[in-house]
Amino acid sequence: MVRNTETSYGSITKWMHWLTALFILIAYVSIYYLHWVLNDEGPLRSPIIQLHKAIGFSILIFIILRLYWRTNNPHPALPDRLPKWQVKAANASHFMLYLLLIVTPVSGYLGNTAGINYGLFNIPSLKEAAIFVEMLGLFDLSYDQFEVPFDFFHYQVAGPLIVWMTVAVHISAGLYHHFVEKDVVLKRMLPGNLG
Repeated sequence: MVRNTETSYGSITKWMHWLTALFILIAYVSIYYLHWVLNDEGPLRSPIIQLHKAIGFSILIFIILRLYWRTNNPHPALPDRLPKWQVKAANASHFMLYLLLIVTPVSGYLGNTAGINYGLFNIPSLKEAAIFVEMLGLFDLSYDQFEVPFDFFHYQVAGPLIVWMTVAVHISAGLYHHFVEKDVVLKRMLPGNLG
C-alpha cells in the first residue's frame, strides 16, 4: 500500500519518516564527530561541514515534501482510548518537530557564508547574492551582522538543545505506546507493517 489509509501509514509515508530520521542522525553524527573527535581541525573539516550542510538542506527539502504528502493523504487516527491530553501532546510535539525541521535548516542556511555543495551543483549562500547584500545595505547591515541571530539560534539553541529534546519526546512516546500501552501507534510506522 503506497498511500495512507484511515488506520495505517502507507509505504511512502514510512519511507519519508525513516529517511528523515536517518538524515537527522547523519547531520548530528557528522558535526559532533568534527567537534568531539577532530576538535574542529584537520583535512576532514571542510568535507564534514559540507556533508552536514548538504544533509541539513536536504532535510528542509524533504520536510516540505513530507508536509505536502501529509496534507494530501489521510492521517491515521490515534487509538480511541487515548486521553485527550495525550492527543494534544502528540499534536503539539508533531507540530514542534515539523517546525524545527524547517527553521533549523533555514537558520543554518541563513548563517552560512560559503553555500552548499552537492557535488554536481552548488546552492550559493545569500552572501553571494549581490541583490541581497544591497538590500541589507538599505538597513545599514552587513551580512556578518545579519547572520548573527541565525547562527546563535542554529548553534546554541536549536541544534544542541531543542531539536534533540523534541526528537527524544517523539521517540519516547513511540516506545511508551509500544511497550507500556501495547497499542499500534509505533507498529503502524514500522516498515512492512500494515498497522
